Amino acid sequence: MKLTLFCLALLLLMPPAAQAQKANSYQDFLDEAIANFLPASIRLAQEYNLASYSWWLEQGTGKLTFSDRGTPKVIASVQIVGSYSTYSHTWKWAWANDTVVDELKKGAQDVKRYGEEKGFSELTTAKWACPADYAGTLTAAAGYILKAKGAYRGPIEDGYVYLLITDIKKVDEKH
Repeated sequence: MKLTLFCLALLLLMPPAAQAQKANSYQDFLDEAIANFLPASIRLAQEYNLASYSWWLEQGTGKLTFSDRGTPKVIASVQIVGSYSTYSHTWKWAWANDTVVDELKKGAQDVKRYGEEKGFSELTTAKWACPADYAGTLTAAAGYILKAKGAYRGPIEDGYVYLLITDIKKVDEKH
């Protein structure tokens, strides 16, 4: 609540032209990110049939394994972007999450730096209230910035974790 009031106060202090320019700039960025990242991410998920498998993330290796009844089918290298809590209805960037190992939040830290350069507070605020579907928008924005191959949303105890796929391959069934 305090953060929302602080952000509102900042917007009120900003000249109207600057407010409109920043809002348009951010929306233009989101539109471009979604248009460029989302179709490739959907194609990747379909090509590898990711929705049909169970998944397991090993933070120590950064490997996301998709399995069919315990048999690995697809392995992806990932970065954790953030998480969405269905209890508090909040988004939390991975760079602000102590449970994410440093190696897996480097991409999110790059997104934060991008947000700082552009003045996009949604990319630089650690945790904030937002609608559930906006978490996917933020993931698409991060995927676009980082030139990821795709994204995956995995259910966790209190919501979802959002992952960017940086590399992916089918498991060779002969080995």
